[in-house]
Amino acid sequence: MIPASRFLESYGEPNPDPQRLRLCHGYACRFVTPVALSPDEWSATRALFEPSADSAAAERQQVGLAIARLTVSAGRHAGIAVRQRRELVNRSDPSQLDCVDETVNTASYPMLLSRAGLLRWHRVGAPAHRGTLVTLDVANTPVLIETGTGRGFAVDTAFADPGLTPYIVPIETWLAAVIPEYRQNAAL
Repeated sequence: MIPASRFLESYGEPNPDPQRLRLCHGYACRFVTPVALSPDEWSATRALFEPSADSAAAERQQVGLAIARLTVSAGRHAGIAVRQRRELVNRSDPSQLDCVDETVNTASYPMLLSRAGLLRWHRVGAPAHRGTLVTLDVANTPVLIETGTGRGFAVDTAFADPGLTPYIVPIETWLAAVIPEYRQNAAL
């Protein structure tokens, strides 16, 4: 199994900005779609950081809301802001995502927020990887690093449909494969 960091290097936008994002989809970045956010979409995302967070925990909540919004806004441009069917193998539908697609896409969002000066309490870390193909528990996730403590937090969108906040949990919890129930958004 190739860790998502390799896919991020190959397919992700190294310097994302609101006018330049690349989204992976169709499982393991089978498809890559360039996306530009509208000024209104980016403005609505920036507004989630006003006022600035007064703690790292509060900033993680803002990041979660921003990623939920970006997942829908950017995803609509690429045709991937749809309910995920959660099938083990689903290579025939380009709107569906696996954990590699999710990681590449979601990793772009904190980088975008950081480059815009919206993160005060965190920096973007390298994606994390767990599991093996033998045990069929392979997963990847972007990581935020709390600047004051150095603690890592997984930012996992794989368990929530677009528009719902990702699971942002301590990296140790994520590495222990504490798997939440799937959350589906009936409003899509």
